[in-house]
Amino acid sequence: MQASRVVVVSPDHRFEEFVGAVDSLGLTHVSYAVGSTSWLDIAPDGVTKASALETVVSKLGIDRSQVFAAGDGRNDIDMLQWAARFGDSVAMGQADPEVQEAAGRVTGSIDEGGLLTALRERFPTLL
Repeated sequence: MQASRVVVVSPDHRFEEFVGAVDSLGLTHVSYAVGSTSWLDIAPDGVTKASALETVVSKLGIDRSQVFAAGDGRNDIDMLQWAARFGDSVAMGQADPEVQEAAGRVTGSIDEGGLLTALRERFPTLL
């Protein structure tokens, strides 16, 4: 059986310690992202949320300009950049600065109802 994704969580490590441990692994031939906590997503090389969006859009025949993506973690950066090129991408207000920079725009935090705000802005007739 092949794994399509492996998630490693280490709540007992500080972020910096976790990043150091991941760097020392020498991961090759995989795609990976470290979250803002001690969280690591590992996927087959070239498999990201952006590649998944591209596949779904292509298979369903959706115009890329209709894509809406929202995220708040480093594992969302590729997806947010991809969506910003073609459609709409939104970083949550609590996201790290590098995640916010990857998105086309930034909304409020989770506690502020930022996702609902972003969805209402993008799809005013639906919500």
